[in-house]
Amino acid sequence: MSVSSIARKAAKGAVLPAGLVRRRRPDDLAILLYHRVGSGGGEIELDPAVFDSQMATVASSGRACSLDEALGNPAAGGLVVSVDDGFEDFYDTVLPTLVRHGVPAILYLATGFVEGQELAPSASALTWSQLKECVESGLVTVGAHTHSHCDLSRASDADAEREMTMSKQLVEDHLGVECKHFAYPWSYSSPGSERAARSIFASAALNWNTNRRGRFDVHELGRTPVLRSDSPLFFKAKLDGTLDAEAFLYRVARRGPWKKPS
Repeated sequence: MSVSSIARKAAKGAVLPAGLVRRRRPDDLAILLYHRVGSGGGEIELDPAVFDSQMATVASSGRACSLDEALGNPAAGGLVVSVDDGFEDFYDTVLPTLVRHGVPAILYLATGFVEGQELAPSASALTWSQLKECVESGLVTVGAHTHSHCDLSRASDADAEREMTMSKQLVEDHLGVECKHFAYPWSYSSPGSERAARSIFASAALNWNTNRRGRFDVHELGRTPVLRSDSPLFFKAKLDGTLDAEAFLYRVARRGPWKKPS
C-alpha cells in the first residue's frame, strides 16, 4: 500500500465519526460517482473485482434506482450509480457488471471523447454503436458532461452554453434518446454556466454530498465519489451518507481526487 493511500485512509477515518450523526435516512438520495474501472492505479480508477463487489452491495440494498426514478419520486429517496466521462471500460467492464447485478446507472458523457471526435485516443474511446447497446440494455441513461470536458468556471457564458448544448444534441442525435441530465466536469461551475444548465437540463450534478430530503436543488445535486482508497468500511459509510466530510479535506487541500485542469 502506498504512502498516499495510507494517508487517504487515515484522513477518512479521522472525519468518519463526524458523519455518524447525519446518517442517511431512507428518504435521502445518495448518488455514487465513478470514473474508471480497469487496470489503472489512480485514485479514481477502481479494480474490476472491487467494482463488482460494490455493485453487489448496491443491488442487495434494495435502494438502487435510476436517476429518473429518484427525481420522479423524491420522497422515496434511493441510491443512484453515476459514471463520468465515457471510455471503453464503461462498455467492456462497467456495463456487464451492471447487467449481472441488475443495477441501473447514468453515464454523464463528454461527447468529445467518443470515437470520431477530437479528444480521445481510439484505443480507449467508446463508439456510438457501443453507447447504443448500453442504452438498449435498459439499465443505462446517458446524460451530458459538456463536449470537451472543459472547466466551466473559466468558460464564457456563451461557451458554457455551447458546450452543454452540443453535448446534449450529439447524444440525442446519435442515440435517439432524450438527454435530460447534466454533470459539471470536475464539479466546477460559474453563475453563467449554472443559469445555462437550469435552462437546458432537468437536473445538474454539482456538489459532493448526500441529497437530504427536502433540502436539495435538482440543479445542484450532490454526488459521492467512490475512490480506490475506499475500503469496504468506507464504501459502506458512503452508502450511509456518513463520509460527506471527506469533501472538506479536499477543499482544504484545494484539489480533488481527480487531476485538476491546467
